[in-house]
Amino acid sequence: MNGYTIRKAEIKDWPTLINIFDKALRTTDVLADDEWSALYKNLMSFSYPTYDTYVFEVDGIVVAYISYWQEKKLIKMLYVLPEYMNKGIGSKLIKYVLDAYQDEMTIGVKPTNKVALHLYQKFGFEIFSKEEFDTSGIYYPHYILKRKINS
Repeated sequence: MNGYTIRKAEIKDWPTLINIFDKALRTTDVLADDEWSALYKNLMSFSYPTYDTYVFEVDGIVVAYISYWQEKKLIKMLYVLPEYMNKGIGSKLIKYVLDAYQDEMTIGVKPTNKVALHLYQKFGFEIFSKEEFDTSGIYYPHYILKRKINS
């Protein structure tokens, strides 16, 4: 993909990131209304200083983002607008974070999200455990994938 930029997210990007989150998650997950509400509440408590968030722009339009929590060595979020999925954008964002931080890293992925599981495994992440709740206590069954530095 030519004509793209990866840059640090700014406060002005926040409405766009919420839109990407909503559209991408609705493409990959089927959730009840109360589960959506809990996820939005969690997203609204998102703290820019906690995460290093990078946006992926195509021709100046933000179409995806990744958030990395360096203190916990955790990829917290990676979302791509549905119309830009399967174009290598997720791979470019993961590679960007792997190159920038060179840490052992973890990520949570729903067992039903086979595309994401395959994507992370392509970068050397392996299933480590299965959790029933996310870090904020919301019921959200997911695998914990880990990647060693030398992967």
